[in-house]
Amino acid sequence: MPYRLAIFDMDGTLTEELLDFAAIRSDLGLPEKCPILEAIATLPTHLQPDAHAILHRHEMSAAESCRLHDGAADLLSALHHRGIFTALLTRNSRHCAHRILERHKLVLDHIATRDDAPHKPHPDSILNIARKFAVPASQTLMIGDYLYDLQAAHAAGVDSALLCPADPDRLPPFAPMATYRIHHLRELLPILAS
Repeated sequence: MPYRLAIFDMDGTLTEELLDFAAIRSDLGLPEKCPILEAIATLPTHLQPDAHAILHRHEMSAAESCRLHDGAADLLSALHHRGIFTALLTRNSRHCAHRILERHKLVLDHIATRDDAPHKPHPDSILNIARKFAVPASQTLMIGDYLYDLQAAHAAGVDSALLCPADPDRLPPFAPMATYRIHHLRELLPILAS
C-alpha cells in the first residue's frame, strides 16, 4: 500500500548536520559516543538544568546557521500537494526545531521533539505520530540519517529511508537496517508517491 505519512528527522536529514556532538559531550564531561540525552537523564537532578543549558546553547548555535538539504522544501511541498502527511521527529528541543523551521519557512503537519516524550529510538516516538493521523505502520515511512532513526523505525514496525553517502565505502555500519538507502531527498518522491 502507498505511504500516507512521512516522518522526517531534522539534523542531517532536512537540514545539514552542524551539531558537533564531540564538543557537546566534552562540554558535558561525557565519554565519547555516549548518548547525550540518556546521559543527562542519569545525572543528579540538581545538575540536569546546567547540562540542558549547555546542550541548548549548542543546538541554538546550529539552528541559527544550518542550511537546508537540497530539495527539502520542494519535497515537503510536493508531499503536501499529494495529500501525504508530514511530520518532524527530532531529539532536539522544541525551541530549536521551531527556530529552524521558521528560518527556512518549512511547514509540516506535526512537530515532535524531545519535549514530547518518548523520543527516538523509542518506538512510540513514531507510533504516537501515526496514531495522531490514524495511519497504520504499514503506510508510514521514517526518513533519517542516523542509527536512532532506524532503530525507532524497526521497533515501531515501519519502513525507513536512510539518507547516506553514495560512496559504498562511506556507508555507516547501520545502513543495512534501512528499507531504502537514498543519497538525495529527491529520491524520496517516487518512493512516497508510488
